[in-house]
Amino acid sequence: MLFSSALWMAATLVGAALADQFDTSNYAPEDVISRDVCIIGGGSTGTYATINLKDRGQTVVVVEKESVLGGHTNTYTDPKTGTKIDYGVRSYSNYSVVRDFFARFDVPLTEYTFDAEHQVFVDFQTGQNFPKFNASFDFLAYIAQLAKYPYLSTSWSLPDPVPEDLLLPFRDFITKYSLQDIAFTIWEYSWGCGDILEQPTVYILKAVDQPFVEGLEQGLLTTARLNNHEIYDKALEELGSDALVSSTVSAAQRTEGEKVKLVVQTPNGKKLVVASKVVVTMPPKIENMQPLGLDSQEESIFQQFDNSAWYVFVVTDTGLPVGYSFQNVRPSSHSTFKIPPLPGMYNLNPTPVDGIFAGWYGGPNAVSQEDAKSDILRSIAHVRKGLNIFTTDKTRFLACDSHTPFQLTVPADAIRNGFYHDLEGLQGHRNTWYTGAAFLSHHAGALWNYTHQLLPSIVGETT
Repeated sequence: MLFSSALWMAATLVGAALADQFDTSNYAPEDVISRDVCIIGGGSTGTYATINLKDRGQTVVVVEKESVLGGHTNTYTDPKTGTKIDYGVRSYSNYSVVRDFFARFDVPLTEYTFDAEHQVFVDFQTGQNFPKFNASFDFLAYIAQLAKYPYLSTSWSLPDPVPEDLLLPFRDFITKYSLQDIAFTIWEYSWGCGDILEQPTVYILKAVDQPFVEGLEQGLLTTARLNNHEIYDKALEELGSDALVSSTVSAAQRTEGEKVKLVVQTPNGKKLVVASKVVVTMPPKIENMQPLGLDSQEESIFQQFDNSAWYVFVVTDTGLPVGYSFQNVRPSSHSTFKIPPLPGMYNLNPTPVDGIFAGWYGGPNAVSQEDAKSDILRSIAHVRKGLNIFTTDKTRFLACDSHTPFQLTVPADAIRNGFYHDLEGLQGHRNTWYTGAAFLSHHAGALWNYTHQLLPSIVGETT
């Protein structure tokens, strides 16, 4: 009896302590931040949402775990020349929403060009060079398939029943519609999507969608000053104290009909954010979402997500020739559709600075950053050996960033049973709204369009 009483008292004290963290009277006045909207995640989509909500007259605060905004938009500055090297997001679709957002910060755009003078197709695991390999860019048959599902580039609003072709493993879809010739090129442009051959086809049709293919043919955009991160630096400067960087949400109280309260750990101590609404833009994996105090409906949805791994990096002193681009390929009987196995590198490309290369590395499952870097170094050594370049390995990383978790997916049966209908049904639930790649795709322009269409609902505007 005494033991049970002690347990009850301990539980009561813990409960009281948890409740106290949401009591504004337990914080200094300057540590209580009251806003109309709190945005969790200051990546590309989160920054767009924050700025556009601000422009709509909303008071905002954005919480971002990194020290900068921009998410997958990574830019390295060469200390010798001051030259900027974009090694995360490199291009944008030519959408009006893209042009408008960059114009909002007076950042000029220009047509994106690929600067490699020579392209080498090589097996990164063996170093074998394939000088006669030619990647097909005849997307005609693939575009014919995309045309069947025009809604994929703008939403996850799938028909009921979901077309069975969308649920096929992509390898079977390739065979069914004789897409073998273009399969390698689709893989080459599906950066970070893991083992695309085993995934439900719908994920690949969204990763390499019709607007993206049209952009390859008609032209993509990048910044005229070759600094894709400039827009995020300017956004951070404009937001000032309304951007809580190097910060994370540790607890949340979200009750229907009441304001949301978020406990935020910052470099300057604990803050309490009190907001009418929350917009979540971070990857909604269950481990990311748990601090928001999930109910059973939210937990049942978010716990279904799996993800791939993706790393972006900049290296120097590789010993490789200047101006060359190296693309990973395996045109042999040991691969399917000439697609190399993952985890591994997708490519290694020249940059505006001679001798510095940028590349992308991915895998179907999470890998540690150290394992990824070790594999990258081995691959570069294999390429060098395959080109008969014999030199002491002095390759150095100038930058390496993890974009894991990437490409959130669920099994085909979950999609068939209405997963994405349930996911979209969370919009507005418990004063919480969602945008970001899991709710559409990883294309920035498309995500900004999606977010732009969502904002009126968030702020309660009627049309």
